[in-house]
Amino acid sequence: MTGQILSGTPPLEAVKYQILIMFMISAGTGFATLAASWIGARRLFDERCRLRLDRLVVGK
Repeated sequence: MTGQILSGTPPLEAVKYQILIMFMISAGTGFATLAASWIGARRLFDERCRLRLDRLVVGK
């Protein structure tokens, strides 16, 4: 936002871009969290919805 203001962009337009960037960062973080949770649940639970802690071990 500071760079835009220093280059002569109106402050309200710079604020709009800053808000858009913050929403995009938040959305990316949210989607990554959902994806990690979904992948973890797929790995740790079987088709009968039982928790399989033996699947936590990585290679032997």
